[in-house]
Amino acid sequence: MNQSYWILSTKSKDYENLSKDLRTNTLIVGAGIVGVTTAYLLAKQGVDVVVVDADKVAYGSSGRNTGKVTTQHDVKYSEINNKYGLDVASLYYEGNNEALNLVKNIVKENDIDCKFEEVPAYMFTQNENYIPDLKDEYELCKKIGIDCEYHENLNLPIDIKGAISFNNQGQFNPKQYVDGLMDKCVELGVKIYENTPIVDLEKGDICTVKTRDNIKIKADNVVIASHVPWYDGLNLYFAKEKADRSYLLGATLDKDFPKGMFISVEEPTKTFRKYEGEGKKLLIFGGNDHKTGQGGKEEEIFEHLKQYASENFGLNDFKYEWSAQDCMSFDNMPYIGHINKSENNVYVATGFSKWGMTNGTLSAIIISDLITKNKSKYEEIFNPSRKGGYLNTDFIKENLNVGINYIGGKLKFGSDEMPREKGEGKIVNIDGKRYGAYRNYDDELYVVDITCTHLGCELKFNSAEKTWDCPCHGSRFNYEGNILEGPALRPLNRYGENKNNVDPKLY
Repeated sequence: MNQSYWILSTKSKDYENLSKDLRTNTLIVGAGIVGVTTAYLLAKQGVDVVVVDADKVAYGSSGRNTGKVTTQHDVKYSEINNKYGLDVASLYYEGNNEALNLVKNIVKENDIDCKFEEVPAYMFTQNENYIPDLKDEYELCKKIGIDCEYHENLNLPIDIKGAISFNNQGQFNPKQYVDGLMDKCVELGVKIYENTPIVDLEKGDICTVKTRDNIKIKADNVVIASHVPWYDGLNLYFAKEKADRSYLLGATLDKDFPKGMFISVEEPTKTFRKYEGEGKKLLIFGGNDHKTGQGGKEEEIFEHLKQYASENFGLNDFKYEWSAQDCMSFDNMPYIGHINKSENNVYVATGFSKWGMTNGTLSAIIISDLITKNKSKYEEIFNPSRKGGYLNTDFIKENLNVGINYIGGKLKFGSDEMPREKGEGKIVNIDGKRYGAYRNYDDELYVVDITCTHLGCELKFNSAEKTWDCPCHGSRFNYEGNILEGPALRPLNRYGENKNNVDPKLY
């Protein structure tokens, strides 16, 4: 899997894996922006905290995004207002603005070197048909009290028909930020364990969480901060959100470029912003999102982005390319809080819909308040058990799409020939059963069972990342069968081993 510029540019510390049973007040599973910020806020109040991660600190979505810290989330406020009303839209802004200010304060108070910079955030259109949507969003944002401006054009080398800017937003190197915050957590007494995947949770007044090596952690509170809930609590998160992939490039920028962060309203989305650090000057550029496992030939998406960047911005020196995964809720609101109506000591944060830097930080504010104060001013509007999160047409259409892909995958036949070219992957037929075969660049052949271990959908090959991706619920595996993205908890078996163990962990 291609690594992001943020990960490649950061010298990360190594933390040990968990090798013995533990007892703690709060266990946080996931060392991204949600988990590390929650640990920081709790530890500052004297709470005993343990953080575990299946990989390394900020190696998931927190280290693979655009590095925007902004309250401008597309035409989000109009969408929320139309469904829930102005009060909820205002509270959504208030929470995300509190999160933005928390990030600013954390950087300043702890002197974290993450290239944080205050810049405006622009949302624009190149299509006149979207101008009414932009103007409606602008009027609503002014009514909420957001510091914003409307622009007829922008100083960009592309034809802009209209734009909205939010002032005093932020951008940074997200990996450096989370790493720096993790350092402060350790100073506050937080224990962190990497390469410690979790496979089970036994609920109760004191929860017992088990690692893949059968190590047990007992905790009064468990925070599932792993981007995708690996324990569902029968709240059916896999059905209430969908997984999208987006693509990013880092290109050498050898000319002046306007200060700010930019994103288009129309699809396919284009997003870009300047970054200076580590002796480099880059334009971080991306877009062309699609549902995970349903993007066609992914390597062609990078070529389309490069062509667009070259034609419109004169960029040709593309140094870095990577992709990211986002959990998209169907009502444009994250799920933050108690995992269900009955388990008051298990918490979840997911469904950020591409705006994880502020919504992830807001999650930490909400969950830390729920743990220490048993209340939060934002808990109701982000309640994971709210009916508005799934009682809509998007929920119905998405789950019809899941059914179509589930059945369609079962009906497909594989090739009778193994991959011959290095870097080639395909679905093959062996003894009447489908397998995924991949030939790596050392000319070694890997053959795995491609029935997803979450709910049994058939995986598809991602030609850009050389991974096996689930078109139903977004689980991803490398060509060796190891898990890269949940909600799956079990790896893929190799050819010659038993069938995959399909286990959704709904309970």
